[in-house]
This record gives sequence, C-alpha cells and structure tokens, in this order.
Amino acid sequence: MTNSELLDLRDRVSVALSLGESHFREFKSGLEGPEGKKAPRLVADISADVARTLVAFANADGGELLVGVDDDGSVSGLPHRSAALDDILRSPKTHVHAGTPLPTTRSAIVEYGGKSILYFAVQKGTEYVHITSDGRCLQRKDRDSIPIASETVVLARTERVSREYDRQFVDGARVDDLDLRLVLAVAQRISKGMSAEKCLQHLDLAEFDGFSFRLRRAALLLFARQPTRWHPRSQVRVIRVNGSVLHSGERYNVVSDQERNR
Repeated sequence: MTNSELLDLRDRVSVALSLGESHFREFKSGLEGPEGKKAPRLVADISADVARTLVAFANADGGELLVGVDDDGSVSGLPHRSAALDDILRSPKTHVHAGTPLPTTRSAIVEYGGKSILYFAVQKGTEYVHITSDGRCLQRKDRDSIPIASETVVLARTERVSREYDRQFVDGARVDDLDLRLVLAVAQRISKGMSAEKCLQHLDLAEFDGFSFRLRRAALLLFARQPTRWHPRSQVRVIRVNGSVLHSGERYNVVSDQERNR
C-alpha cells in the first residue's frame, strides 16, 4: 500500500468498523449500565483500558483501538467533556510505565456519525517489554489482551521459527510484493469487484494495523512475485509412482522423483 493510498482517520474508522475486532483491532465503549440507562464511564477506567490495550498491542504486532465503540461495532460515542477526552488521549503516557514507553503512537478525536470517538494506533514494540503504570504486562492474542510474563515476550521476539509459520506477519513485505493478478483472480471468485487488499483481509492473509498493511507469511507463500526472496528454499517436489499409493521398502514404487525451485 503506497502513501497515497493510506486512509485518512475517518476512512480508517469506517474500515475498522466494517472489519470488526481482530488481532490488530479493539473496540472499547465509553458507556456503562443497563440498556436505556447507560451513563459515561469514569475517565480513570477508560484510561486504564486504553493503556492495557495499547501495551498488549505493542507487545505483539501493533494495532488500533477505537474508544466510543461497542463490541458489536456500534458507535455509541463519548459524551464526556473535552477536558476528559484530552485526559484519555494522554493515557499512552500517563498510564504506561515510564520505564517502558510505547513506540510510535497516534491518537486523535474523530467525529463519526455525529458522535465523538477516540482513535489510537500503536506500532509493534522492539526496544522494551511494555507494562502499564500499575505493573501489568499484557500481550495481544487473537482478539484478547492477556496477561503474560515479560520473559515470554523476550523469548518470543528472539524466536526465529514460529510454531504458526504461515500466520506470522512478515516485516517489510508489501502488497506490491504480491502477484496482484493472482490475488484479484481469487477476489473475483469471492465477490465481483472486491479489491486485492479487501480480499487479503477477508481471507485473513493480511491486516491493516493502523499504520501500514501487514502481510502474513501465507500471503507470500501463495502469491509472492519472487517467492525465493521470502522463502529461499521454496521448492516443488513431484513424485510419480507405479500405481495410486506410495509404498516403501521392498514395495518402493517410485518411477521418477523431481524437485524444482519455484
């Protein structure tokens, strides 16, 4: 995704609402109480939620947070005074431990559908294991922010081989690195007129993290224009057997065995 294609904040909010919560995306309501009698949540509680969520994102792969949005994507807004909204906007600093500052963050008040919501985005942390001001270490796992030992985060960052190899997000990979003709061919089978980016997100092969379009390794396995750039030992092995079942030992029935680099 080129800079000219990056969405402005209102468009990002719109896209986030349409896609729903994910590994990279969280919604937090600014209201509490029974239906029909909802009241504004305390600023301190919202600020703590913001800090916990952004810490979890930074300790994982980064992400974006919309405050003033219910879990189902309904925009309920923030009826708080402007001074209270400013306090919440400062949460990434005031409610995160000073010794583990968050990496680059974005925060803004966005007017959407006649209501005020807060938009936050944070990049993946690499310098610190981030914790909240009250000493909580969390990490994003799918749609949850879970408590985790700081040592686990350190080990995860130094691991070169993931148990979920194809679901890893590949740093530096862009949509331009894919054969878009192949992606669009798949997109047309799903929904006529669907864009390549929307198709990749629909298939859970990519996510927009609030800063850039992030590709999973599976997207590169399937659609890379230069596969060996991302998978140096990428090969196809074709075995021809005498019959319909591959046997071994005395019954070994391979007629030909060829390997080819992609």
